[in-house]
Amino acid sequence: MYQLLNVSVFVVFLMSTAFSADTSVKIVNGDNANIEDHPWQVSVQINRTENGNFTHVCGGSIIDKSWVLTAAHCNIYPEYPVKSIRVAAGSSLLSQMKTIIPIKKFYRHENFKPLTSEINSDLMLLQLRRPLKFGSTINKIDLDTAVGKNYTGELCTISGWGNTNTSVTNFPDRLQVVSMPVVTNEYCRTSWFGGLKNMICLQEEEKDSCNRDSGGPMVCSKKLVGVLSFGVRNCDGNRPSVHSRVSAYLDWIKEKMNKKNKKNKKNKREKKRKNNKKEKKNNKNKQKLNLSLE
Repeated sequence: MYQLLNVSVFVVFLMSTAFSADTSVKIVNGDNANIEDHPWQVSVQINRTENGNFTHVCGGSIIDKSWVLTAAHCNIYPEYPVKSIRVAAGSSLLSQMKTIIPIKKFYRHENFKPLTSEINSDLMLLQLRRPLKFGSTINKIDLDTAVGKNYTGELCTISGWGNTNTSVTNFPDRLQVVSMPVVTNEYCRTSWFGGLKNMICLQEEEKDSCNRDSGGPMVCSKKLVGVLSFGVRNCDGNRPSVHSRVSAYLDWIKEKMNKKNKKNKKNKREKKRKNNKKEKKNNKNKQKLNLSLE
């Protein structure tokens, strides 16, 4: 579990290192969920040792066939290489994931600085090695573009395979979901350490996200409004859970995706041009050979 000591307050990033499967429990006072209702939800998995197994460490959201949005802190201290990270999608059960795709590259937000007085820009884009095939259990979610919208009081949902117990470690195999109201930014800042920017917060007593829910989607009105960043250590709802507000980072998300997509298209065009040139050369050589044989 990643922790930050700041102004005498432990800020707990919601990820950890242990894993166990249990379908009988729920996210902290949440409910079992069906992937068909959350087809954008994925599991971000890391292989921590050369000969080890991949383990679920964070949630993530499909925002394009080749892109997943998650939290920056899901791969930091230590930073694992691309070959050690994959995305699993298509099932409510971690043990029965239908689609598993390694990532091509990851892009952490350049302004994410975890060991400072302000925790902001906790976002990371994962570029997949091959595009996802969309259907009833795998699909993208639209990004929230309402930059100035006040969501205070609105019920929003969070989902994931994180810890479901406030007193012991208990990770479920079944996807969990819980709905909580948005609280004001002022209240959220005073509940923590006052350095929050571009964040949006949820809170309800005895309900909460927990370890390994990090990076997962906060959905309001069928839009991806937030990406889970951190919350209170014991996941009991005594303080708000804090999410990076997606609408504040639209330019960064689009810039990264467009830049890499354009580069891929350029590479494909260049490869096609070289193949065509090679084919013309081969045809020309064949013609010369035929003439010499005659």
